[in-house]
Amino acid sequence: MKIQKFALAAAVLGLLSTSAFATTVAAHNQTTAAIKLEAPAPAKVVNPSGLPRSAVGSTVTLRMTIDATGQAHDIRVVSHDRDQLARSLVAAVAQWQFNPGRKNGTPVSTKVELPVEVAGI
Repeated sequence: MKIQKFALAAAVLGLLSTSAFATTVAAHNQTTAAIKLEAPAPAKVVNPSGLPRSAVGSTVTLRMTIDATGQAHDIRVVSHDRDQLARSLVAAVAQWQFNPGRKNGTPVSTKVELPVEVAGI
């Protein structure tokens, strides 16, 4: 008799802990689904000046923070194949204006990595 009561109690406790966990997961999924993230996007682009024709096809990868007003800060060169080209692109991108990243519609500061390829000059 005592064993049956123990099994029943264990089954009830098991159901309670499972349903509590399911509620927690469901709440987490609802919260996660409610968060909408949008990446920043360039709104005004300033082209670098004085680039040689030999720079066409080169790529420089930049890492930066786009603040909530759309300004680029802390621009760092991640990879490049020419120092002068990298400096020119950093100077140009510092003048760009971005539509800021958004979290649930609110502008937020966002860290981005941006590969910039030099097209026809």
